[in-house]
Amino acid sequence: MLEVKETRPERSHMSTPARPLRRDAQRNHDLLVQAARDVFAAKGLDAPLDEIARRAGVSPGTLYHRFATREALIEAAMQEHVEQAVAIAQEAYDNEDPWQGLDFLMTRVIAFQAADRGVGEAIGERRFPRGSPTGRLLKQYEHLAGLVIERAKEARQADFGVDDLAALVIGAAYAIRSSSARTTLQRQLDLLQNGIRG
Repeated sequence: MLEVKETRPERSHMSTPARPLRRDAQRNHDLLVQAARDVFAAKGLDAPLDEIARRAGVSPGTLYHRFATREALIEAAMQEHVEQAVAIAQEAYDNEDPWQGLDFLMTRVIAFQAADRGVGEAIGERRFPRGSPTGRLLKQYEHLAGLVIERAKEARQADFGVDDLAALVIGAAYAIRSSSARTTLQRQLDLLQNGIRG
């Protein structure tokens, strides 16, 4: 009689759940993400990665082990910020008055981008793959913001588009961030609101 040997199916790498990070690895991950947010806020998304490692208190090798590319680090650092942008756009859309909703959107987004250069570049330059978690969030933000803008346009029959307003918001945030511009958030908002309302 032939001996039948029991065989076990090979485990698929695709079906194996990701293991949680060890405590020290999770700590390094969190330190790097927070350091990246701080450095990107001050210097933008092209800031030196070595500076982020120094701020986190880890070696450059640890940074590259946790995040193989700059894009992966940007994705991790910006996801929470883009979630905040989605919440702003949702609150603007939930306002029943079309122009109050648009004013709220402009005020909050300009202030957000003016205070954080990384956020301005992330939202303004769309640096995320569409299929990534942050890319999907950014698409949601753009959809909601577009609805707010189109609703305001219809209410006043105004002649401006989503891309027009996005460019104006980026410019206003940059002017506020620049120490040489000598302008304020309220001044930029007044100019924008007067311009788009005709």
